[in-house]
Amino acid sequence: MNFRATLTIILLSLSCISARGQKYDRGYDNAKPVTFAPKKSFMVSGTAKFSCHTMDDYKFLIIDDINSNGYTISVNPNFLYMIRDNIGVGLSFSYGRTLLDMESANMSMSEISMSVNDYYRLSQSFTGALAFRPYIPLGKSGRFSLFAQVELGFSTTTSKNTANISSDTKGTFTNKYKILLGVNPGISAFITNHFAIEASVGILGFNYTWANQKHNQVANGSHSLSDASLMLNLATLSLGLAYY
Repeated sequence: MNFRATLTIILLSLSCISARGQKYDRGYDNAKPVTFAPKKSFMVSGTAKFSCHTMDDYKFLIIDDINSNGYTISVNPNFLYMIRDNIGVGLSFSYGRTLLDMESANMSMSEISMSVNDYYRLSQSFTGALAFRPYIPLGKSGRFSLFAQVELGFSTTTSKNTANISSDTKGTFTNKYKILLGVNPGISAFITNHFAIEASVGILGFNYTWANQKHNQVANGSHSLSDASLMLNLATLSLGLAYY
């Protein structure tokens, strides 16, 4: 091995040792932290939804002559208190009510036909949850921030179903209970000094549900279900207004 090759190997070894000993600085340690939600402040937010429908001799796929009306109402207030800069804990509540009053509907497929008259369904639900939300500010202005709200809660739902099928009136009453754990990331942006708009969507959820049911005030039944999901659920997409 000649002198030039030996020198080259030594220089390469020294450069590797030097590179291994250096700490890569991404600038986080020296960056001034940005405060989106300061300590001891609070946040109040909420979402609301209302929809109603009326069908007159409407046809949907294999169901004909649908005559019905109904509505859906839901409200979801939230309260957070900042125990540290950009970290809040609090409570989340939800109330929902749905009514479907169907006078008639006919279903026919091949040689099978069935008609439903005077179908009535009314349900309402209450949900309460403990909430934890850390913020990750975007930029240096303090007006934009990502967040991930973690919720652990309990839900109860009562529903009543009655229908006239083949000249017999049948009714079912159900009490349903649910324990839920969910993670809802989102983004928040101040539009004034105190008001912000928020958008969030669920990606992680775990639910355990059990229900007690009474049919025609005679037969009793029950069921339980547990499920977990790790996926983007666009059905949980919500937009709201928050006050800080």
